[in-house]
Amino acid sequence: MPRVIAITVAALFAGLYLFTALPRIFYPYDLDFIEDSMLMQAWQFARGLPVYAAPSVLFAPHQYMPLYSWLGGLILQITGPSFASLRLFSFAAVVTTTALIFYIARRETGARWIAFVCASLYLAGFRLTGQWYELVRVDSLFVALSLAGMTLAIYSGGRAGRMIVSALVLALAFWTKQTALLYGIGIAFFLVLQFGKRAGWFIIPYLVCIALPVWLINSATDGWFWYHAFTLQGADPIEFGRAVNFVTSELFGVMAGVSLLALAVAFLAFRNAGDPFALIRAQPWLLAIAMGVTISAIGRAAVGGNLNNLMSAYTLLCLAPALVYKEFSKARLPSYLTHSRIEILIVVVLLLQFALIAYNPFRYIPTDAMRKAGDNLIARIASSEGNVLVMMHPYYALRAGKEPSAQILTLWYPHARGGLPLPADLVQRFEMKHYAMIISDESDFEREPALLELLNANYQLTETLTPADAPPTMTGVIVRPISIYRPKP
Repeated sequence: MPRVIAITVAALFAGLYLFTALPRIFYPYDLDFIEDSMLMQAWQFARGLPVYAAPSVLFAPHQYMPLYSWLGGLILQITGPSFASLRLFSFAAVVTTTALIFYIARRETGARWIAFVCASLYLAGFRLTGQWYELVRVDSLFVALSLAGMTLAIYSGGRAGRMIVSALVLALAFWTKQTALLYGIGIAFFLVLQFGKRAGWFIIPYLVCIALPVWLINSATDGWFWYHAFTLQGADPIEFGRAVNFVTSELFGVMAGVSLLALAVAFLAFRNAGDPFALIRAQPWLLAIAMGVTISAIGRAAVGGNLNNLMSAYTLLCLAPALVYKEFSKARLPSYLTHSRIEILIVVVLLLQFALIAYNPFRYIPTDAMRKAGDNLIARIASSEGNVLVMMHPYYALRAGKEPSAQILTLWYPHARGGLPLPADLVQRFEMKHYAMIISDESDFEREPALLELLNANYQLTETLTPADAPPTMTGVIVRPISIYRPKP
């Protein structure tokens, strides 16, 4: 009976995610404003234009590694620029991660029911991790590649071919998001403990696949790759209070169920192993969980680190129910702790975890009114004579048949965090009143003093848009186009 309850609840939450995600995938406007600039970065790759270069009015890259955008560019060469095609790419990564969790949990326990529950638990984390799963962001691909690479390494059996492939996959994870480097270091440590010198079959290919391309790309871009991907990426300050909040409100708050199960695994496995090194050899997925939690903690502690950073920790913690089930199944238990009672206890904790992350799907599904507002905005931009700058949504200009520009966020980072002046061609366009209309969300990035001074010196506010005129985003920082500026006489 406990298994039936757990499977039923897990299936409901898996269905809930699919019900929520599919309408979001085919919504034609941005659900998160960073989707817009990530789409434009993929479009830059698709057209064979420079990506890692000096910021300009036409384009500046995000602080992410290039793999997601480059692969996205290959897709856009076929489909043309659209959110749906890249969201489907991210959704495929979500499905891959779900399948990997099922495979690992079943391999560890031999029990299909708990493997299904673990996989569904990952899908159920949609709201917990900030609704980022299927968006045009690097996170889902990063998680899928990281988990795939670790799976290949942990189950390699010391075979050279499998360790080489795992090194290549974990290197691809690094080329998706920089923090995957920690997974590579942790897996190398495990392989050294487990197989000694044979770990070189992982370590050498991994280092080559990271160091050589970094040197080549940085040389080819005159140092701009390192500036964008590493200098700016590390420019956000760390706040101790945010790290504390991660532990208290997130790790042992909304993720309390799986976190407690992970602690139970660590206690049982350490009792059997006797020392930390033996623990890692016996239960390497505990090391993976620790690395995932560390990556999430670093991401959340940085100013600007949003809920998407929880994906690393939560994904690995979804394995905890299977791991604790495995440890209890082989442990010597007191007579009053029968295996059936342990199973009931695990199911109770799982139900608690599902309850902590429950959500109303309709809150996250774009409405017909939002779609109509987006259509109205595109029609307004298209009907404007002359050039139009949509500061936070350059794709909207492209969709309306206008020349797109760099998203203001991607210009804000080199200016506010990297100390560079605003691009000279941006200043020139404002001073020459190049744009017949500028549309602003009035976000913090657009209210940066130097940019605001430049805007107010040459343009004036002429119109305020209502929610019927422009759609809001739904994920991350909620913004929508609000103000229309036109040149001063």
